[in-house]
Amino acid sequence: MSIRFVLREAFRGLMRNFTMTVALMITTAISLALLATGFLVTNMTERTKEIYLDRVEVMVQLDEETSAKDSDCSSAACKEVLQKLQNKPGIEHVVFRSREDSYKRYVELFQDSDPLLVAETSPDALPAALHVRLVDPLDTKPLDPVRNLSQVQSVIDQVDDLRGATDNLDSIRNSTFFFAGIQALAAIFLIANMVQLAAFHRREEISIMRMVGASRWYTQMPFILEAMVAVAFGAVLSTGALFIGKIWVVDRTLANLYDAQLIARVTNADIWMVAPLVGLIGVIFAAITAQVTLRWYVRH
Repeated sequence: MSIRFVLREAFRGLMRNFTMTVALMITTAISLALLATGFLVTNMTERTKEIYLDRVEVMVQLDEETSAKDSDCSSAACKEVLQKLQNKPGIEHVVFRSREDSYKRYVELFQDSDPLLVAETSPDALPAALHVRLVDPLDTKPLDPVRNLSQVQSVIDQVDDLRGATDNLDSIRNSTFFFAGIQALAAIFLIANMVQLAAFHRREEISIMRMVGASRWYTQMPFILEAMVAVAFGAVLSTGALFIGKIWVVDRTLANLYDAQLIARVTNADIWMVAPLVGLIGVIFAAITAQVTLRWYVRH
């Protein structure tokens, strides 16, 4: 097979169907950018979960009587709860905070953000509590033995907060994959139309080449390469769009959340890791689509 001939014919095909080629490049760029965005959001979601998992604690709040009288977990009521939690499977560690300690911690957390709320909260408003770090913050079964104890006022976990923090990211990810699928379908039809149109214009030339002994691959490869090149250019455009979107939209919109470590950053390294893989998938997909289209066209 003459590589020069294949490349020349593929280039001629791209120029002959220039408007369709541009449409395919743009459609492919949108589709691949959305697909890459889906993967980036998936990665962001997983790393955001890690951020929250490092912070998640469960508070086993004690009743008023225990909170008022016990400052070091020396009472029988507090010891009972502590013994049921310490060194148990699924529990990493347990820390007791008296009513005074809980209030001090409360002031530290909210003094700057909401000083009025702090001023209106009395020191005896907060209960003593055992702060529990679970091995798996999403599995709260190790807390079951203490939930129904009379001295336990409530068990407050942050699992729902964690789920709420990532549900929106999951929704964005699912939406981008959905629209990427729609754009991919449009790209399939464009590739099919472009290949059929190119094959129609060269049908007599192809017939003569087959009559003189040219192989099927020799006559079909220019069309397949034409689709692959158009999609490759689309992949390059999608990569550029991802970097522009990151710099001008994502970084600016999420700057405060990044600084507060409420959400994981999308980095340039993330894009470089995802974009080439998505581009390769697009090029392979284009080659398969073109080949299937040619086989269908020849038979009909």
